Amino acid sequence: MEGPRRLSDKIALAHAQACDQGKREVAQHLLEALESELSAFGGRDAVERRSVDEMIAAAYARQRQLDSPA
Repeated sequence: MEGPRRLSDKIALAHAQACDQGKREVAQHLLEALESELSAFGGRDAVERRSVDEMIAAAYARQRQLDSPA
C-alpha cells in the first residue's frame, strides 16, 4: 500500500502522530511546517485543488486539544 505523495499530507500525518503520542512541542513545530508548506504551494498564480482548509482546521483542532490542560 502506497502512502501519501504530497509533502503537506506527510506533515499532516506526522502532526497527527505527534498529537497521538502527546508530543506537544514536536506537534507545534510540525503545524508550523505544514503552514509553511501550504503557503508555498506552486507560486503566486497556482490554484490549489485540495481541501486544505479542512486539513489545517483539523490540525489546529488537534493542536488545541493537545495544548489544553486535562
